[in-house]
Amino acid sequence: MNTLALTYPKKMRVNSTIEKLTNKIFDSVDGIFRGFSFGQDLDEIISKERFKVFEREKDYVCVSFTNSKMETIDILYFKSVFNKLEKIRVDVFMNTEKDCDNVFNAIFDKIFEKNGYPIPIKDGFCWNRASEPKVSLSKVKNKLEQGVLLFFENKNGLFFEHS
Repeated sequence: MNTLALTYPKKMRVNSTIEKLTNKIFDSVDGIFRGFSFGQDLDEIISKERFKVFEREKDYVCVSFTNSKMETIDILYFKSVFNKLEKIRVDVFMNTEKDCDNVFNAIFDKIFEKNGYPIPIKDGFCWNRASEPKVSLSKVKNKLEQGVLLFFENKNGLFFEHS
C-alpha cells in the first residue's frame, strides 16, 4: 500500500488492461456507484445492471463478471426490507499480486478523485464523511485468493444522491 498517496496523491499510470477492468467495475461516474444511489429500488437496479445475476438471496443480489483471464468481479447489492439499496460490496479477484496491487491503486485513484483524502485502516483506506456514504477499500490476500474488497455503506438510513 502506498502511504505516500495520503500526503502526496499522485495518480498512478495504469496499463490499459487494468484501466479497462477498473472502468468495468465502476461503469458510470453518476450516483454512488455504477450510476445507482442508496434508496433506489433494487429491482430497478438489477434491470439496468450490465453484469449477469449470479445469486439472489433474501438480503442481497449478486451480479458477476469474469474476464478471459478468469479474474472475477462480484458485486453484492444489499437491500432493506423495502427492497431499497442500502449497501454495496465489490469483490475483485485477481490472478497475480501485481495485478491486485494495480487494481487497488486504480480504484484508490477513482475514489480519491471523487471523495478526497481517506483515513488509513488495516490493509486499506476508508472515506467516512458526515454528508457522504462510507466507502472502504482494502486488499484481500490469503491462501485461497487475492484481490480487492470495496464497500459503499449507507449511514443512518440517509439516502445520498451523488453525481
